[in-house]
Amino acid sequence: MFVRDGTLLVRLGEQAAPFPAATGTALLIAPGAVFGYQPEGWVRVTTLLIDTDYLIEHLYWQHLDVIPDREAARDLATTLYPAPVQVLRLGERQLERLGPILDELVTLTEGDLSPRGYFHAHALLFTVLAAIAPLIHHEAVAVPPLTSRQRAVRVAPPRWREFRPVRREIARTAALMQNDIAKRWSLSELAAHACVSTSQFSRLFKESFGVTPITYLSILRVQEMVRLIRETDLLIGTITDQVGWCRHCGHATLVFRRYMGVTPFEYRHYGPPTATREGPGMGVARAAKSANESAKQPVARRIAVELSTGHML
Repeated sequence: MFVRDGTLLVRLGEQAAPFPAATGTALLIAPGAVFGYQPEGWVRVTTLLIDTDYLIEHLYWQHLDVIPDREAARDLATTLYPAPVQVLRLGERQLERLGPILDELVTLTEGDLSPRGYFHAHALLFTVLAAIAPLIHHEAVAVPPLTSRQRAVRVAPPRWREFRPVRREIARTAALMQNDIAKRWSLSELAAHACVSTSQFSRLFKESFGVTPITYLSILRVQEMVRLIRETDLLIGTITDQVGWCRHCGHATLVFRRYMGVTPFEYRHYGPPTATREGPGMGVARAAKSANESAKQPVARRIAVELSTGHML
């Protein structure tokens, strides 16, 4: 929340005494924070409502070497920024410089964003975030690098690898697995299709795709499970059988959780781990309706920046 003209009397918590937030002040407010304000006369305020999943996604990409997944990024954000509200003293000159950017964001997000407008809105928002980032207080946190075990259990290609042209025979084996993910492929069978030895095939495949053939097949199966869970009402056990895993051994749930961060049951009911229990799973319609109704309420002069899926926060 940016105070662009005038003064607000801000109250943090029910018992706290109010304090003035004059022109040039920005308030960083976490979801669910107990917060209220009252204008002193005429006040002009611009509010950015940014989905926290969107910000956590950028925290994840900012620290790729030390954060194993997006759930770890969420935990890190909670540790780095424990305060529910921060008062940022931007100053009148800085906020005056940001004024046209905030106004353009208001104009851009009043209607549906075109592809060009969507990325332009990102650029404008990043300019605002870059201006306030140096003023945001964060706790000193030591984050150790990922261990070899943490890297080994991840069902995903490594982040840093050299991309080379994929040999035709290796690409052909990948296509075979893509076209029949339910089949119980063996290394020897795949190597025979590639006309190389088993050891050479494993080495060439990992050089090409960053993972072993078995891990690659597991990723394909999880991705198909995600699609079927999202698009059909089939039982989880039926889906597990369809992609080639046994519904009774628990292996599918283990691999699914390593790749998606949640179990198949949790994904069906609550969506990915970045979602709350209100969506985007069974509560998506209710959550979307609530967000749309909230966005229509006139609250001073505000902007609703919806740059990712999930709740407006």
